[in-house]
Amino acid sequence: MPMVRGCWGWLVLLVLLIAAALAWRVPNLDAFSLSNDEGAHLTWAWLLHEGHPLYSETVLVWTPLLFVLLDWVYDLAGVGVVSGRALVLAFWVLACAALAWSARMLYVQEGEQAGWLAAMVAVMVFVLAPIAFRLSRMAMGEVPALALAVLAVVLAQIYARRGTWIWLLLSGLLYSTSLLVKAVNPLIALPILWLVITTPGQVSWRSRVTRLAAWGVAALLPLTLCFVFYEPAAFYDQVIAFRFQLRAVYPLEIERNLAWLMDFWRQHWGIVVLAVCGVVLSVRRARWQTLIPLGLWLIGGGILPLIIHSPLFYQHTVILLPPLALLCGGAAAATWQLLRERSWMWGSLGAASAIVLVLSLPSMVRANDEVLRARFGREAEAIALLQQVTRPDDAVISDNLMLTFMAQRKPPPPFGDLAQVAIDSGRQTSQRLIALSEAYRVEAVANWALRLPQLREYMEWVERHYLVRHVWDDHHVLYFGRKVSAEEVPQRRAALFEEGIALVGFDARLDEPSDAVSPWLRVTVFWRATQAPQRDLTVFVHLYDAAGRLVASHDGRPVHGYLPTSRWPANEIVPDRHDFPLPQNLPAGDYTLATGLYDPVSGARLAVSVDGRAVDSRAVTLTRIAIPWPLSDRCAEECERYDE
Repeated sequence: MPMVRGCWGWLVLLVLLIAAALAWRVPNLDAFSLSNDEGAHLTWAWLLHEGHPLYSETVLVWTPLLFVLLDWVYDLAGVGVVSGRALVLAFWVLACAALAWSARMLYVQEGEQAGWLAAMVAVMVFVLAPIAFRLSRMAMGEVPALALAVLAVVLAQIYARRGTWIWLLLSGLLYSTSLLVKAVNPLIALPILWLVITTPGQVSWRSRVTRLAAWGVAALLPLTLCFVFYEPAAFYDQVIAFRFQLRAVYPLEIERNLAWLMDFWRQHWGIVVLAVCGVVLSVRRARWQTLIPLGLWLIGGGILPLIIHSPLFYQHTVILLPPLALLCGGAAAATWQLLRERSWMWGSLGAASAIVLVLSLPSMVRANDEVLRARFGREAEAIALLQQVTRPDDAVISDNLMLTFMAQRKPPPPFGDLAQVAIDSGRQTSQRLIALSEAYRVEAVANWALRLPQLREYMEWVERHYLVRHVWDDHHVLYFGRKVSAEEVPQRRAALFEEGIALVGFDARLDEPSDAVSPWLRVTVFWRATQAPQRDLTVFVHLYDAAGRLVASHDGRPVHGYLPTSRWPANEIVPDRHDFPLPQNLPAGDYTLATGLYDPVSGARLAVSVDGRAVDSRAVTLTRIAIPWPLSDRCAEECERYDE
């Protein structure tokens, strides 16, 4: 292989491999997620970004570091799905680099070229594995935690080669940091500790114990700081006590866990075959110094913890991938050397295993392409509708937080999420959701992941408290149009229109969205009809200047067209929202806000009376809106601030 002789040639090939794999993952990065968990992670980080501290206000059941990192990314790139997934892709690149580094150190004893070949194959396996492909495109903790854990092993390998304390301490810190991202692989400590106690030059047990203690102190330090930076009782309850609850709710099901391992085998059979070959060839060549830590990693830190974990989910099996990838790299390195040594029988075994991996590539590539092709279905309609019928500051509850996150709507901070484990453990109950919906005045409820119906009392409450039930099929439902009582109407305003329609009040406020060029006027008018009108009417909300000129307006059917007047429930107050932007060149001054109804066919306004007297304009004046500065000046100030 003359073209890749030397360190730099191999390094360039590695970089090209990782860059090509990264380019493969980037398309369609803004697609709707296949996992509700991703939406929960993005939402919790968003709540933190909005000033709701973790655990004390934002309820979640994971360790904090991923959400802190996402908060920083939101500062740099904005709140969004792509920015969150970009963070995970960065950690995926780190994982590839760490695996390459580890493989080269493990197998350089087979020769310089063999060490680099092991690094290339280990990275290629990690790049192609469907479970890593899927998780690398999701803003969740598995890939970042795995990357840091692998790097902790790499630093322990460096310590074992050099005996320098700094590598030992950094390994402990990174191990702990990986747990703070997500405690996905705590028993990866086994190969690390083996490397520490078998470091050459440690003759006495006292020396070994001292270095183990140093690693342990370094590992405990970041974990201890969690109880300093976060409210200890809340952190313990949500992160630690919750795990004990799950053990009580989900008894160990070894058969179910073995079924998950079989699913991993079915998707990664070529990788497993080559890894087994790596074990056989390592035994044949007596590479015990390499094989023992990898065996501890794969069996003690991977297979056994997965078998006894409860509840186990498929994404947890990703912890098997790094040791399998390294064993695959070892198989390639050993095969290369065996063929060079003309050991044809054992070399042929390695070559045959490599062919098996090649034969499995089409199925892995197809599985990865299916992830890439994921597109919005009815979710795109639901996101658009959720944005239409709610305001940016409205609280929304859903059993699929990716839906609400992509609509840029937040749940109440203490909500947590509606994962099945939260329901089964009793952390989410009907009574709790009713209390949250009332305390935070939840304006919409989306039943999307089919978990909300398990909370029957809450869904009965929802049916009673929302005017509109929009159904896509028998299961996916969005409830909105939160009912109000007469006492909840902010500003009372009595007027009587034709057909028995009464205006009972209104609410109006100026809002300045961060992504808007000019402020919006957000108006809610409250109607009540003694009986449903015979025809569907249109509501108008107009803003007039002092000279009576119309400067801004919104006309539309009530409740965004989803509750026409012909379907109004008798004697029920109907809150009807009309939001519209103000012109950028609007001068300062007092403006009049008015509303009314008209027939969209004829254009004729409905007659209206206030205090028994007919209003000639057939429009009811609601209030006066004071614009304190010319909007053009405000826009100029914003531009100057941005330029600075």
